[in-house]
Amino acid sequence: MTHKVKQHYLKIFFFTGICIFFQNTAYALEAEFSGQVSGWTTETRRQEQWENTTGLRYIPQFTVSQALAEESFIDAEVSINSFLLTRKNSDHKSYDAELYRALLRYATAQTETRVGLQKINFGPAQLLRSLMWFDRMDPTDPTQFTKGVYAARFKYNTLNNASFWLWCLYGNKDPKGYEWLPTIPEKPEYGGRIQYPVLGGELAATVHTRKADGDEFFLKDYTENRYALDGQWDIGIGVWFESVLIEQKFESIYPQIDPSALPYGWTKMITIGADYTIGMGNGLYILAEHMATVVSEKPFGWNSDQHVSAVMFRYPVGILDSFFAIGYYAWETQAYGQYINWQRTYDKWVLSLGLFYYPETAEGNAGFIQNAGMGGYGAQFMIIFNH
Repeated sequence: MTHKVKQHYLKIFFFTGICIFFQNTAYALEAEFSGQVSGWTTETRRQEQWENTTGLRYIPQFTVSQALAEESFIDAEVSINSFLLTRKNSDHKSYDAELYRALLRYATAQTETRVGLQKINFGPAQLLRSLMWFDRMDPTDPTQFTKGVYAARFKYNTLNNASFWLWCLYGNKDPKGYEWLPTIPEKPEYGGRIQYPVLGGELAATVHTRKADGDEFFLKDYTENRYALDGQWDIGIGVWFESVLIEQKFESIYPQIDPSALPYGWTKMITIGADYTIGMGNGLYILAEHMATVVSEKPFGWNSDQHVSAVMFRYPVGILDSFFAIGYYAWETQAYGQYINWQRTYDKWVLSLGLFYYPETAEGNAGFIQNAGMGGYGAQFMIIFNH
């Protein structure tokens, strides 16, 4: 059975489950239809020529909910990502409509269970996220668009603000987050997370394991295990960290391949960050993060490393307008990346104008994963309408 066929059956199962559950209580349903329309045009100077990209996206969302008992309910959410993208001076034009979210949720006072196509993210970092495992949100994107994953996720919240997460992912073919190899769709991924109050802040531990498809690189039996520890505190300024240890087990299909040509078996990532609002004018918000990535043959070895720093400034101008700027610096390549944005927000409308510069080469862009493919300098204007 192919991956597309399996996804088709997953969708049928999801929608059938919604209908069966709600069919006897339809009179008490609460339904809501909303959506977001975004249009943008981007002018980029790359390789000594200007390129224009223009796009239009509409994400309609339909939600139904049903109260079951005191402090418990069930709801379902379905949204579609429909888009049109064109590039000037080329014949490239793409358009499609696909599921963006398809989610069934059951919630009580202390638990939440979600099944379907959903967004899963966690961790305190905002710009350089070591814990960007299941999404690829770009901090410069006003819409915060990111693809979801097919998963079942359970979360339990205790009375002292601790929480326990469990999840199982299945049927996700494309790489997620920092993954460089896709998951085998027929193999489930699973993991969990514990968040616990510590010293006036929060400390969390996370684990995840999956089977990756390494055939393209002549690798077999590829297993990836991730272990993470993160925390955040307010000590007058906000401080946080995210640390990740990734174990990659695999064998070469061709034993004669030089072992030095194979990927390293261990990757370590750590992000440290802090933020503070200076009481000048309407309040100048400053955030700084640094991320180090180390690869090695052994768990605590050190074969090569990569360092990226980022800083963000945000200042509100009145009620409607705000400015923010982000700067990146890759230490090994001594490359800079900058993004400056003005945004005006109404009740339903958002206007956004951004100016950017990112290195054109992949080496120079090292560490700027959210901005992959945006090498060069230029401007982007975006209009967003929420209904």
